[in-house]
Amino acid sequence: MNKHHFKYMMEDIRLGLTRNKGSAIASIVLLFIALLLIGCLLLTRSFVQDAVHYVESQLAMKVYVEDGLVEDVAVILEKQNYTHSVEIETGEELIGELAFFFQGKEHLLDTFTNGSVEDAVKFQITDKSLMPVIAKELEAIKGIKKVVYPQQMAEILSKWITKIELYGTISLIIFLALAFVMVYITFHLAMYQRNRELKVKLLLGIDPRLVSLQFLLEGVLLGIAGSFLAALVVTAFHRTIFQKIQQAVPYLGSLNLSDLIGTIIIQSVIGVLLSLAASYLSTRKLIRHV
Repeated sequence: MNKHHFKYMMEDIRLGLTRNKGSAIASIVLLFIALLLIGCLLLTRSFVQDAVHYVESQLAMKVYVEDGLVEDVAVILEKQNYTHSVEIETGEELIGELAFFFQGKEHLLDTFTNGSVEDAVKFQITDKSLMPVIAKELEAIKGIKKVVYPQQMAEILSKWITKIELYGTISLIIFLALAFVMVYITFHLAMYQRNRELKVKLLLGIDPRLVSLQFLLEGVLLGIAGSFLAALVVTAFHRTIFQKIQQAVPYLGSLNLSDLIGTIIIQSVIGVLLSLAASYLSTRKLIRHV
């Protein structure tokens, strides 16, 4: 394909999108909404990741033992039928998790931990309702100094986090499906409206693959347009909302530039691939039968 063919194709793409302006705009809007939702979910997840990780870590039981018995107790607990998973949490790891809540006030953390924290065996159990019973049994064993298990608030927070992620994922799938269908319909309409034009092109000997390429490029342009708008709004959210929340309550979460860039890249890739797939599926059969 030479330079002249490329210019002709781009002009034809412009005319095709202009003729179907209403459906093209609707496709871009739905793509924008779906990609904006993706961006907001990813940013929110990145923002509260440390806090979520801390809450989830508190849903595990912790056993503090006498010096030198940590690994032995871990092996014993791993063999119990009520145990789901076992790991050894060092004092340094726990201090690292707590440090997230003491940003800018590390001296308070040193005072709180007194410079050191004991190692512990952290384990998840299959049925969390059995925690009080298991804790009582473990505390009676010689060599175990203390058993700590999550309080009701941690369980409530975990349930809410799970629900938010579930409903967010369902909403995301619905908008992505609507965007896909809208792009699919857009190109179906374009194919029918330009049926005579396509017949002329194919009768003149133009390679059907070049005709398909034109529609694929139109799909890419719709995806880029939706992704661009979503990226602008997500960037605005990052600056006007998440940064202010981070300044007000730094222990709740944090975001950096790499999180924003990663979110925009994911948005753009999904938007382009979605439009590309919809345009391909909606035109491949029709071009063959023109």
